[in-house]
Amino acid sequence: MAERGKLWTPTFVVLNLQFMLVTCVTALFFQFHSYLEQLGLSQQLAGLIIGADALASLIMQPLVALLIHPANARRWLLGGSLLFAAALYLEGQLTGFAPLLAARLVQGAGFSCVISALISLIVVAIPPGMSGQAFGWTSLVRLIPYALMPPLLGLLGVLPADFGQVLQLSALIALLPIVMMFFARPAGSAATAASPGLAGASASLRSRPVALLLVASVALYAGYAAVFFYLQQLGAALRVSNSGVFFSLATLVMMLTRFFGGMLFDRLDKVTLSTAGFVIIALSYALLPFASHPSFFLALALPLGLGWGVVMPLQSALMFDRSSVAARALNQNLLMAMMQVGFFVGPAAAGLLLGAAGFAGLFAAAALATLVAALATASLRGASSSSGKSE
Repeated sequence: MAERGKLWTPTFVVLNLQFMLVTCVTALFFQFHSYLEQLGLSQQLAGLIIGADALASLIMQPLVALLIHPANARRWLLGGSLLFAAALYLEGQLTGFAPLLAARLVQGAGFSCVISALISLIVVAIPPGMSGQAFGWTSLVRLIPYALMPPLLGLLGVLPADFGQVLQLSALIALLPIVMMFFARPAGSAATAASPGLAGASASLRSRPVALLLVASVALYAGYAAVFFYLQQLGAALRVSNSGVFFSLATLVMMLTRFFGGMLFDRLDKVTLSTAGFVIIALSYALLPFASHPSFFLALALPLGLGWGVVMPLQSALMFDRSSVAARALNQNLLMAMMQVGFFVGPAAAGLLLGAAGFAGLFAAAALATLVAALATASLRGASSSSGKSE
């Protein structure tokens, strides 16, 4: 277990650096679509290649959640990092549709193994009573590369045609967590824990708090993904010329919220705070289709950034608090799997809703999904876990 009352241990620092390195690689892929166009692939084929890693993650995440635990996580981190790095190198070399599709599937599988292993290790490094601060920092660390990598490539003058070389170099970054894993070792009973398996998953799913948080996660990320992928189109329909600034503003607010609010996450009631965050997000979604003035449109990025900045780390913190010690790694990985489900369901449903009900219907549905997350989170009050007491 983590040293009681001490969060910033060498293990916690190293694990967050590993999270940052993996996220740095994924943050590079904003240029991937342009690179695929340079290779002569059609929009349809490029879209399939881009989405392949998410499909692999959607399949792999629930499976590895049943197998990975703190005692074997370092082996999974090793194997996953090798798969991840090999896929990245191949993507920088290959040019055909089928080989690139296969490489992206391998990338998604390797990424899922790496992230699940790191999650299994970090839950052991979090002291009791500090889950809000811990996940606030970890989620902040994973945001930083998305703010830094796109402008960095621009400053370096990297063109889409050069992106293959960037992918090959990124394979080296993907291997660095292997070197660092020797500084992140599970301690105590975690070092001899057994794989949760189907029995462990069944026990977790029978726990009312765990089930409520999994429902909230699907609803949260389905709404978020729908907005993320369709916001620019909404901006164009509203004749907002600088809609691309929206997510830059929202990301900045998210980072500031997690930086300054991390310690408050443990001092305030997490259920109340998270529920309020969901309500703020839902109201902002509902208002977006009517924000025809550019200033109003961009201003809505502020409450959205605040809401996202609060609820995303608090979902992990609540899952940590409401899980038995033995089930913490499994339940965090199940939460990650539900996020993948949300990112699959959200855009798929959004495409149907946009055609049937326009932007007003699409964003109203995103708001409704977020209110479902708020209701599920509020229902945690008084709910007790059937999978054992938390510490």
